[in-house]
Amino acid sequence: MSAAKKRMQAEVSMLLVAAIWGSTFVVVKNALQEIGPFLFLGLRFLLAFLVLLFLSFPCIKKTNRHTLLAGGILGLFLFIGYVFQTIGLKYTTSTNAGFITGISVVLVPIIFSLLYRQRPTVSTTVTVILAATGLFFLSFPRNSFSLAYGDFLVLICAFGFAFHIIFVDRYSHRHNAIAITAVQIFFVGIVSLLIGLISEPWPEHFSANLLTAFFITAVFATSLAFLLQNALQKYSTPTRIAIVLTTEPVFAALAGYLWAQEILSQRAMFGAGLILVSMLISILTRKSKNVVEANV
Repeated sequence: MSAAKKRMQAEVSMLLVAAIWGSTFVVVKNALQEIGPFLFLGLRFLLAFLVLLFLSFPCIKKTNRHTLLAGGILGLFLFIGYVFQTIGLKYTTSTNAGFITGISVVLVPIIFSLLYRQRPTVSTTVTVILAATGLFFLSFPRNSFSLAYGDFLVLICAFGFAFHIIFVDRYSHRHNAIAITAVQIFFVGIVSLLIGLISEPWPEHFSANLLTAFFITAVFATSLAFLLQNALQKYSTPTRIAIVLTTEPVFAALAGYLWAQEILSQRAMFGAGLILVSMLISILTRKSKNVVEANV
């Protein structure tokens, strides 16, 4: 098979991953009507860990104490991202959550500049202004300067994912990719489950909708999506893969419209468009050669 054909297959497959990730926003939002956010995350990520363990045990058994430490640090940022995203979904639409989560891509270069005391580039400044303006039109009610509560929580999630991306760049080259991801998934799962068992009631029963949500988010959106990305991204460039993954909030909006009757106003649509443009500019001007991992 030619290199061009392999690249096309890889990018089409990653488009499918973006569609799966985008659809999970409305799936999770519906599931939260039956189960608390911490219990949902705990069961989701522990199930994903078991699937990953079954499919990739030879890689995972290579885990050492250095991988455990690095995976724990990355897992903490991943935990922050998913906790605030999941709780935020209780108070905002899946469409808003999808686009605001995408701001993490824009936050990466500005946080990187602050951490390493570098002056932000012109393109970084432009993307931040575009993203902030987009957030204003998407999340602030007309004639109001008060950010909606759910959108505020998801914005914190975007910061968590941004820090996760930065530290993945620091640690990923030193460890087996599947092993360090398994540690992160297990960390998020076990911490979330412990908090959930203490603070949330156990569901009286697990409905078909709830079980379907666990299956989609744990198996497809976490374990298989990661394995697919890990196997196929080598056939394309980091920039091209990252651009494909920016379609995730678009799929979130489409899923919200089809399954939850969520309709963006013209004002919100304009804001979502600005956020999408800021994400694309951020990716196209990034100097780093590493792929952005927006989700795990």
